[in-house]
Amino acid sequence: MLVWIFTIILVLVTIGGWLFLKRDPDHYLHEKESPMNFFFRWGRLYHNFFKVAIIILFMIMIFSFYKYLLNVSNVFATTAALIAGIVLSGGKELLDKSITLDDIIASILGIALGFLVILLFF
Repeated sequence: MLVWIFTIILVLVTIGGWLFLKRDPDHYLHEKESPMNFFFRWGRLYHNFFKVAIIILFMIMIFSFYKYLLNVSNVFATTAALIAGIVLSGGKELLDKSITLDDIIASILGIALGFLVILLFF
C-alpha cells in the first residue's frame, strides 16, 4: 500500500512540475537564458552530456528510492526507474520548441546507460 501511495505522489509531483514548466517554457528551458540549461554556455555537446548524466542519476535515485526505502523487488524498482527515465526525457522533449536528432539520441543513450548502470551495479 505504501508503494502505491508514494507512486501516486511522485506521479502527481511530476505532472505538477511539468504543468508548471509548460506555462512558460521559454523562461525555464530557453537555450541561452535558462538557469536549468547552464551547460549550453559551453556548447550543445556539453548540454547533451549533462542531459545523459541527469537521466542516469535520476534513474538511480528512483531505483534506490523504491529498492532501499520502500523495499520492493529488483524488477519493480528497475521498471519504475525505466519509466521515470522515459518520462523525464520525454517530458523535456515535449517542452522544447524544436526536437533535434541529438536530443533524441542523448535521451535514448541516457535511458540505456541508466538501465545498464542499475543492472551492473545494483
